[in-house]
Amino acid sequence: MLLARLAVPLALAALGSSCRTGPPPVIDPVLASCVPPNTAILAGINLDRLRVSPLYQKLPEQAIAFLRPLQSTSYLLVASGGTDYLVIARGSFREAPAGTVLLASGLAATGPADSLRAATAQHKTGHTGAPFLLGRALPLASSSEIWIVAMGDVNLPVTGNAENLNTLLRATEYATLTAHLNDGIQLQVTGACTSPDRARRLEETLRAMASLGAGASARQPQTAALLDAIRITRDGRTVRADLSLRAGDVERLWKLF
Repeated sequence: MLLARLAVPLALAALGSSCRTGPPPVIDPVLASCVPPNTAILAGINLDRLRVSPLYQKLPEQAIAFLRPLQSTSYLLVASGGTDYLVIARGSFREAPAGTVLLASGLAATGPADSLRAATAQHKTGHTGAPFLLGRALPLASSSEIWIVAMGDVNLPVTGNAENLNTLLRATEYATLTAHLNDGIQLQVTGACTSPDRARRLEETLRAMASLGAGASARQPQTAALLDAIRITRDGRTVRADLSLRAGDVERLWKLF
């Protein structure tokens, strides 16, 4: 596909733009240079923007507990090949935060030994090992505090109801998720399929799953209303689902998985 061929030069051009005057890139090129080539899932958390969000103080305690040790971290990238996870942090620290390895001043990583070696080797090249994923992440990162890009052939390490996510993911070439926080959370999930017909089938599957979930939650009207509020649309080969959450909705949605 033409877009796929253009993804690499566009991503590299975006990384190279840090040499020029103007606004800084939405994803730090130094941070992105640590992403290894075997990455199939790439996620980002803009902690600086997250902390100033009106919703930050209303996040579930589990989320606050996770973020508390990251006070000196400004941005996190999470990279995975589908099994292990590599977490790369950019911040104001000069020494490695607890449980991490310092790759350079203000740059640390944690994960399995093989992943850390791959991140270190990739960082020395000065460019990312996953330009396809990065190219699709750049527009997401400009408007969202949290984002994920995943290839359609990867298996997420999930269990229970969340296993349905793998079924949906396999129907796509790649999928994205964004979360924008203000007084609530605006979630958007997109699935880019290889053909309009596959996109149509994905849309039908999503609508059926949302309807079944709402029916199963009939005794929990707030949860049922939440599922009913999911807006699903299709445009050519792309399927999109949008959902606006209030602070109290986050925990209810979490319990579904």
